[in-house]
Amino acid sequence: MEEIKHSRRQLLKMGSIALVAAPLVGFSTGASAKQNTAVRAALHFQTHPNGAKHCAVCMNFLPNKANENHSGCKLYPGDDEICPNCYCNGFVQKAG
Repeated sequence: MEEIKHSRRQLLKMGSIALVAAPLVGFSTGASAKQNTAVRAALHFQTHPNGAKHCAVCMNFLPNKANENHSGCKLYPGDDEICPNCYCNGFVQKAG
């Protein structure tokens, strides 16, 4: 039962993040450089971890095997400067 509550909580969190980020994606996809500044601001992106919470253990993190210092994230379209030790309000712990 606890696992179901946890999954529902993650689903609600991701849904609310998508609602916040969706309008910003339209602005950022046409002018995506290396950083998606509009989404970074909306999700309060920071370049340091929040305790044990950091991008490398987030289910949205997209690691770049060629360059471990800069990777991507499902929540930041066009942004390839997401570091493994960064953090944002879109953080969702990987299962397992």
